[in-house]
Amino acid sequence: MPTEAELRATLKEIGDLKAALDEHAIVAITDPQGRISYVNDKFCAISKYRRDELLGQDHRIINSGYHPKEFIRELWATIGRGRVWHGELKNRAKDGTFYWVDTTIVPFLNDDGRPRQYVAIRADITERKAAEETILRLNSELEQRVRERTAQLELTNRELEAFSYSVSHDLRAPLRAIDGFSQAVLEDFGPLLPEEGQRQLQTIRYSSQRMGALIDDLLTFARLNRQDLSKRPIDTARVVRETLAELGFPWADRQIEVRVGPLTPSLGDPVLIRQVWVNLISNAVKYTRRRAVAEIEIGETVVDGQLVYFIRDNGVGFDMRYAGKLFGVFQRLHRIEDYDGTGVGLATVQRIVQRHGGRVWAEAVVDQGATFSFHLGMETRHE
Repeated sequence: MPTEAELRATLKEIGDLKAALDEHAIVAITDPQGRISYVNDKFCAISKYRRDELLGQDHRIINSGYHPKEFIRELWATIGRGRVWHGELKNRAKDGTFYWVDTTIVPFLNDDGRPRQYVAIRADITERKAAEETILRLNSELEQRVRERTAQLELTNRELEAFSYSVSHDLRAPLRAIDGFSQAVLEDFGPLLPEEGQRQLQTIRYSSQRMGALIDDLLTFARLNRQDLSKRPIDTARVVRETLAELGFPWADRQIEVRVGPLTPSLGDPVLIRQVWVNLISNAVKYTRRRAVAEIEIGETVVDGQLVYFIRDNGVGFDMRYAGKLFGVFQRLHRIEDYDGTGVGLATVQRIVQRHGGRVWAEAVVDQGATFSFHLGMETRHE
């Protein structure tokens, strides 16, 4: 038999444990039928009921009605079998407000193994649940905005496709007619027209042809986002050789020295990557027009582990203060009277390179040439 001193020590230890528990947790005890036999101060504070209003009452006095019946039945079935239940409960306070508690219900059994009482230990998680609900609401609103935005983008894409179709068929035909009839007038009646009249007709032809080229470039640019990429290994050296030949190399009317270094194969959409090389090399040819001896160097290097291709020339260059405008649609750093073009080529280059996960940039000095560099997101290990 334990001595009286041992019993007092045990009771004190139990009292200390109860005091510590009451200090931290929301505690209630009910009988097997769910009638409340004990609540601590924290239970009274969060439920806003006085202790005398709770004792002897059915536990459903704080029921919020939030949880489905199946949830409550499973809770009671668990503790009725003598097993501990743990979960989150939404309860209703006396003033009608709701609060959330993380709850552990521990059954205490009698000698025949049946519950004689339940001890519920709770922690207030109302703020956490409010934060979770806010996040869920914000996510739901974000998803709704994404759906709305996606629908708007799909509508815009359909409108762009309709516009592209209209441009392709409805604008090109009049332009071809203007160009064709202007040419016919010059051929049939040219000798009868004064020199100024012939010049104006030539201007009409040039303008209609330039508008046609601009339409073609804009349509190509608009299709880039919708066009699926078909990535395959690309023989870069071969693409560069074919591009130079396509552009007229060697040029009979100009003295251009072209140096092509070793070029590592790449991975990308062959049609689109060829377009990048065509645009960048043709730019180098165009902007070295005023050099007695034009120099164009094509090669590769490694920057921060990325395989970078470059096209360097000794042309007119440009002011680096305006480099940010280079890759915008219709952004030009030189007068069209000096260097022709539609102002879409470099924007197309940037769009293609970005779709491949890469980057394109340029460095230049006025009247000392420019270097255009790009990578396709490929890493390399050059020795």
